Amino acid sequence: MVLVLAVAVLFYDSLYAVLAGMLLLPFYCHFQESKLQKRKKEEFAHYFKEALQSIVAALKAGYSVENAFGESYKDMDYRFGRDNVMTRELLLISHQLKNSVSLEQLVDQLAEKTGVGDVKDFARIFRVAKRSGGDMARIMERSISMISRRMEMKEEIRMLVAAKKYEQQIMNLVPMGIILYIRVSNPGYFDSLYHNLAGVLIMTAALALYLAAYLLSEKILEITL
Repeated sequence: MVLVLAVAVLFYDSLYAVLAGMLLLPFYCHFQESKLQKRKKEEFAHYFKEALQSIVAALKAGYSVENAFGESYKDMDYRFGRDNVMTRELLLISHQLKNSVSLEQLVDQLAEKTGVGDVKDFARIFRVAKRSGGDMARIMERSISMISRRMEMKEEIRMLVAAKKYEQQIMNLVPMGIILYIRVSNPGYFDSLYHNLAGVLIMTAALALYLAAYLLSEKILEITL
């Protein structure tokens, strides 16, 4: 609502524009919700990588795959606490394993629930390895190491573009900051663009370009999971 009010005042100098802007609020909320879900996936992927490394360590120590998940839960609980999103999932898996639910099914459910690409890849590899009947521990160890390296690469890329994202956030505010500065320092400068059809069309076109530039910058810096 604050954003809608700011746009209405700076671009149209009219509170009536707030009513029109409110029609766009559902789209804005959906967009922000998508960004929030993406951040949650990034967070889960990070802790999933930590869990995979714990599983690898347990497999190297001679644990079975099922017991390796249990040891991973203990490790994640010790390091990040029981409120951690990955710790809770591992606890759920441990409980369901005790109820004779297959680990293959549980991994598939985790992949479907989270929607994270790396978890889905792990679920596919785990399913094939389970059905092949080969050296499960060796296959799992190599597969987990490969997935972990790829996830580490994504984290490195994310760190490299972090500065660019910060620059993007600043640049997103620059156009509105310029309009605000001119209105405060030179009152009446934009009067010819307010309260008339030509001015409304020009400011609407400028706002559309502004939004297009914002969405393009978001797309450029997006890292797919």
